[in-house]
This record gives sequence, structure tokens and C-alpha cells, in this order.
Amino acid sequence: MNKYYEEFLKALKGGSVERRTNTATGDEAIYQNGNIIISNCKNSFTPDLTETVKAEPHLILFGSGHIAKALYDLAALQHMKITVLDDREELLTEGRFPYAERYIAPFAELLGREYAAIAPYYIIFTHGHSYDTDCLRYALSHSASYIGMIGSKAKSEKALKEMIEEGFDEGKVRSVHSPIGLKIGAETPEEIAVSIMAEIVSTFRSEKHFSTLDPELLRVMAAEEGIEVRIIEKKGSAPRAVGSLMFVTSERIYGTIGGGAIEQQAIQEARSMKDPFMTKEYNLTTSGDLGMVCGGEETLLFRKTEENA
Repeated sequence: MNKYYEEFLKALKGGSVERRTNTATGDEAIYQNGNIIISNCKNSFTPDLTETVKAEPHLILFGSGHIAKALYDLAALQHMKITVLDDREELLTEGRFPYAERYIAPFAELLGREYAAIAPYYIIFTHGHSYDTDCLRYALSHSASYIGMIGSKAKSEKALKEMIEEGFDEGKVRSVHSPIGLKIGAETPEEIAVSIMAEIVSTFRSEKHFSTLDPELLRVMAAEEGIEVRIIEKKGSAPRAVGSLMFVTSERIYGTIGGGAIEQQAIQEARSMKDPFMTKEYNLTTSGDLGMVCGGEETLLFRKTEENA
């Protein structure tokens, strides 16, 4: 296993991190709340690129009713990761939630499991509100980017007071979004889903100037040898943002830096590179070597990963 990517992944569970890179040497370190978490080099270095990095949103829905389905549709449209938990086999079907991870079992069993999500967005709307408090207790016991629970103001206050009395941190309890969703006068399941999604997006975008990362990429990079390919600079209308990441192994490609000719060229160069690290500039105009029409320029960082590093 590669310790650097393991610790990077663990840090994301606690929220956003700061990635500091020296683009001339490939040296890199991860910081959180001003403290260093892990570095890929033994010596100190001076970074010339500092980025805020957040995990891509992963929604965990407790319930699969009408609002859950409408919220799932909005999340799928944005290519978000989605996990749905319910005890109703007739509702939580592949036909209704084709792109979600689905777990069907009694809630007592579902809440006794751990799910592969990094600081997820928990949304609670079980049928008849039968298990809402139990699900809230579960969410408060785990790292989360967002916790929202449907229900009236009176019901919400009662549940939150109960959690405080049980010993949960009052600040964390008071951060729960309940009643859930932005106030837009929503009435139908679809409108309520829009208000919830708007609140999730608002929470996710509360920090400015950050890049997103699929935690699954870090899991793969921690376990396999390959080439990390990352955008470290862009100008003009290049298709992907700084921080976008692709991982190239001898057999597979994970992630993307935008597709098209630049990605194919980067894959070829990654698999043929001899040195452990390099950077390369690409011209994305029609007059450039790649003959692309999106315009702009990109600089890519290539770095070999090794097990037990």
C-alpha cells in the first residue's frame, strides 16, 4: 500500500484539505487545519501551488419514497455518488434507482453497517418518519459534510433536543438542517427535492476556489502502482479545472483530465515515461500539436506511484 494516498484519503474524511506542491520537483504535502498530515518526500520544500481539495459529494438517502426518488434524479443528473437505504424492497428497485448503491434490510440492520463514503451528505426521510431519529443518531455518529432531516419545526426541535440530551455535541446537532431544504415555498415531492438539492449545493460550494477529488481514485492509487496525471495549470477554455486527476496503470485508466486528444496523448506519455516525475505543457488550440478546438493551454504533472511508499 502507498501510505501517502492512504493518509490523504483518511484526511478527506474530516473535510477539505490543502494540497501543497512544488511543481518543479513533484514534492507534495497534505495539510488540514494548518497541520501537516503527510508528505511524499522526506525533506522540507517550498510549494509554488496550493489548492483546497474536497471529496466529490456522496449522498446517502435514508428512505426511497417520492422525495427520495426526485432527489436521486437530481443527483444522478449531476453525476453524484448516491447510496439509498430502505427496508422496502418494492420501492428500492434497480428500475427506480439504477445508478445508486442500494441496501435493502430492516433499518436496525442497515444502521449497524458502515458504508464506503467520505464525509457524505446524509438525507433522512424514512417512511412515516418511523426511523428518522435512529438515522439521525447514526449520521451524528459519523463524519458528515451535511445532515438533513425532513419534518416540521416542532418535530425537528424535539429530535435535536433528544440528541443533545444523549450527549452528542450541541454544535454538531444544531448544524443539522431540519426542517430540511431552502425556503422556496416547495410543496410537491419534486419541489421539495429541488429545495434540498439547492441546500446541498450551497453547503458544498460554501468554500471558494477548490478542486474536487473522487475518493475512489485515492483508494486505487493507494493499492496499485501507476502514474498520477494531474492538471496543475490551465489558461483559456480548457475543459477541466486545475486539480483534475487521472490515474494510469498498465491495464486501466481511472478518472479523467477532460477526454479527447489531450487525454489520449497523456496516457501514452504516462505509460512510456522513464523518470519518476515530469511536467508537460499542452496547447489546446487548432494550431497546436493536438489540433483541439476548445482553446487554451494546460500543464500536466506526471508522477509514478509505488507500493509501500
